[in-house]
Amino acid sequence: MTNKADSILPVPERGRCGCVALLGRPNTGKSTLLNNVLGCHLAAVSDKPQTTRRRLLGVYNDAEAQIVFLDSPGVHQPKIPLNEAMLKSVEQALQEADLLLCLIDPARAPGEEDRLCAEMLRRANKPSLLLLNKKDLCSAKEQEISLEFYRAFLPGAPSMLMQANCKQSCEELLAKLKLMLPEDIFLFDRENLSDASERDIAAELLREALLEVLQQEIPHSMAVVVQSWKETEKEVLIHADLILEREAHKAIVIGRQGSMIKKIRSAAAGKISAFLQRRVKLSLFLKVLPNWRKQKRLLQELNLWD
Repeated sequence: MTNKADSILPVPERGRCGCVALLGRPNTGKSTLLNNVLGCHLAAVSDKPQTTRRRLLGVYNDAEAQIVFLDSPGVHQPKIPLNEAMLKSVEQALQEADLLLCLIDPARAPGEEDRLCAEMLRRANKPSLLLLNKKDLCSAKEQEISLEFYRAFLPGAPSMLMQANCKQSCEELLAKLKLMLPEDIFLFDRENLSDASERDIAAELLREALLEVLQQEIPHSMAVVVQSWKETEKEVLIHADLILEREAHKAIVIGRQGSMIKKIRSAAAGKISAFLQRRVKLSLFLKVLPNWRKQKRLLQELNLWD
């Protein structure tokens, strides 16, 4: 006979809750903001545009709220199928979100990518917050110009100054978001940091290492596929393929006497180990898929096209 007390379901947690999409043109600090809000290096970050290729979900929890952040690729004019796939990820984040957080870099004059972003926000017709990021790197005049540009598309949207790599600034943003989100049942268990698998996050951290170590354009034509993942008592064994577009790129990635690939492996293993809090043994293999960025079939195989 079932004990009646055992059959009682736990009461779902409630509080300020909702999905918040991070939007903006490339290199406005969206992934940096996500990592600092979560207090965890979840998203790949670099000073190169289009580092983020797919929507990435990160869950923030505290005593009174759960905020589900949706990081997305930078808004840009698509030229090849990979760019189209990235914009599909932006559209997905827009559809899922309850609140849209638009990150703006006032240090750069508003341009075509800002116009595309502002138009997407206007079409979405959802509550929005304009975040003037990198406040330490721009003047009051530059902030005014950027805000005026976006307000032409979103006249009623509130705004605030922001510094994504500053803890106090992130805390001020979280306080504001709690006021803008409704009270509702939490969407995730508190233990959940993301809906992405550890394999997917490891692949993104490996891409981050590629962008850091390879100071040429080659990282933009590379992809990462984690082929195997085995956990032992001592370490995590990871086998990953680095996808290249040209045979000639192999020599650059390998480097003289293997020096470059060793740097990449060391940097990536360190990042993945820090995330997993476990020792990592990483094996890398190079694979050439000519023009993979332009072929939808290959993008689907690489999990970059839904």
